[in-house]
Amino acid sequence: MFEYENHPTQKPIALLERIIKASSNEGDLVIDPFSGTFTTCFTAKELGRNSIGIELQDEYIKIGLRRLQLAKEFKGEKLQKEIRTFETEKKFANAF
Repeated sequence: MFEYENHPTQKPIALLERIIKASSNEGDLVIDPFSGTFTTCFTAKELGRNSIGIELQDEYIKIGLRRLQLAKEFKGEKLQKEIRTFETEKKFANAF
């Protein structure tokens, strides 16, 4: 699935949409103290909420910055989505 990033326990956007809609209103602040790949912040933004995400691991911060379109580089490294093997194979198969 396109929405998934390189994180072992990433939650589905549909699940977070349901939780955020049920527990907040547009313009409210959503806080995620263990943001991982920032799916909660991404979903909150899509739903018109403000958000604060906290993450310690640079690998996941890079994904979050890219997903939220907050930066194009992090510590001199260009931020781009990691191409996974099955995505490459799928694109290759569709080329014919």
